[in-house]
Amino acid sequence: MRNFLNKLHHSAWFYNLLVMLFVAVFLPFMADKFDWSDINLVFWLCFVLNGGFALYFGAYIRKQGLRFYWIFAQPLLFALVTTWYFDWVDTEYGYYLAGLYLVLTIFTFWSDTRSDPDEDLLPIDGGYEDL
Repeated sequence: MRNFLNKLHHSAWFYNLLVMLFVAVFLPFMADKFDWSDINLVFWLCFVLNGGFALYFGAYIRKQGLRFYWIFAQPLLFALVTTWYFDWVDTEYGYYLAGLYLVLTIFTFWSDTRSDPDEDLLPIDGGYEDL
């Protein structure tokens, strides 16, 4: 177990998950605790920080070649934990923001195909042949 945690600690994936937890869970908790105004909460925290992380995370998933289902991690975390369970973000716009994060993550996941690891591979094992 200790070896697994040591390997996990030294991976970039671990730090991205920590940033996701920080941005999607801890910062809304702090905003609720310190009673931020709704304008500051929605604009700076939800649009700028969470939206920027969603853009980065979609590109990171594509670059690392991770599974497609990881694009749902941040929106689900935000919708279920921050909006539904703890009600730190109003439900009037919390679910819409989670949908926005999903769209932003999908946008950057599918946008740039230049860094695909399999882009230069031939689709047929023996290459193209005349039929």
